[in-house]
Amino acid sequence: MAFVNVWSDSLRPGGLAGVLVGAVLAAAAAGVARAETPVPSPAPASTATVSPSPSPAGTPWPAPTGVTVRVESVLLDANNYPLPPDKQTHTAIVTWELMSGYTGIYEVEHGTAAIRSSAPRKWQLAGTVDANAAAGGTLRWEEPIQPLSLSYCYRVRTVINGETGPYSAEACLPVPPASGPPPLPPEVGNSAGAAPGTGGAALARAGFAVMVLAGGPLVAGWGALRKRRC
Repeated sequence: MAFVNVWSDSLRPGGLAGVLVGAVLAAAAAGVARAETPVPSPAPASTATVSPSPSPAGTPWPAPTGVTVRVESVLLDANNYPLPPDKQTHTAIVTWELMSGYTGIYEVEHGTAAIRSSAPRKWQLAGTVDANAAAGGTLRWEEPIQPLSLSYCYRVRTVINGETGPYSAEACLPVPPASGPPPLPPEVGNSAGAAPGTGGAALARAGFAVMVLAGGPLVAGWGALRKRRC
């Protein structure tokens, strides 16, 4: 009877040991590869301070509030005589409230029209005011005006980083009524003249009284002289 050799090289002790060693090395390499794969860490929470801005971001600042206007006039000279119209001065004073957190500039526009005219106002830039110029939470703009011939209205808006906000409500100087006294004293010609009841009229009356008092003795003396000649 013949024997069959079933012992192959793959089952020899040396070959089996090689297979086991290769498997261990492959497993170790896979573990190292997994260990070296970077794992993203969570992003840290932002701690940056956000400056005040309109909500939502990118929208313009709201319209300024509390816009008012008044006029201050110089109508008398140093001696309290009325000045003629061309010597009088009139100044419009516009005020409004500073918006909290706003650091840009404000644009002030004035709109003018002839008094009691139905034509639309002509709006143009009057000037700019920096937010840092506020005093006590209030900003101010002044300009000379001509209230005898024009009516004035004012409006304000924000301008920051090239972005303009909406206009405020208009603030207007009062327009004199169609009938009644004029808005300012009439022309007197020069500072020595005045309306009745003022210093100029008193001086005129005093001068007239002096003439009468001085003329009385002259008339009486002239009458006495005629009697002697007769």
